[in-house]
Amino acid sequence: MNTFEETGGVKIGGFKATWPFATLKVSEFKLELSASIRGNFVFKRSDIIAITPHTSILGSSIRISHRVKKYNKDIFFTFLGNAEERIAEIIQTGFLNYTEPTPNHIDLEISQLQAQTGFPIKIPVAVGIVVIWNLLFLSDFFNVFYTRKETEIFGIGVGLALAFVFLICVSLLTSSFVRQLMLKNGSTAGIKPFLFLIAFITFILFVAGFLPQYLSNH
Repeated sequence: MNTFEETGGVKIGGFKATWPFATLKVSEFKLELSASIRGNFVFKRSDIIAITPHTSILGSSIRISHRVKKYNKDIFFTFLGNAEERIAEIIQTGFLNYTEPTPNHIDLEISQLQAQTGFPIKIPVAVGIVVIWNLLFLSDFFNVFYTRKETEIFGIGVGLALAFVFLICVSLLTSSFVRQLMLKNGSTAGIKPFLFLIAFITFILFVAGFLPQYLSNH
């Protein structure tokens, strides 16, 4: 069985993500677009109206026209290269022209995945992270811990906030227990690049910004 997989970018309504924050996977019975924190979009063949080439100032892309009511109508996968060639490769998988019905177990799997679509982190968990992040920053703004001088940018609250988010990213990347606890489908398959990016940024800010200032004051 032929399969097609490519890393690129995505445009879904007003949401945009560049390479390498999206992945398109196509097999005989299933098309799946992983769109980073926007979530995963999964289609069976009967869901697809057409896959057409699209050219814009952002580069080459393919437009996925579909019948899934809960998904945004404007779904584009962007990439480097020729759109017609990508569509030809997708056709070779059999997804667009295969006549056999989708097996029941695959049909059920796709229906379950479609029900889980959207922001990949569980809403209570996401709210909790945002609340803790803001509280830690506010603690520095109001100098709750009396650790930040007026001339300083980073206090203990900012340092704790950066460490907090960094540890969450690392835990999601390394621990299946944490993934099951925090993510809707228990998988980081579509958000790994995003997690690596956030972990890198928070680590650099902590090491290059907060840590030297903290150590110089102690």
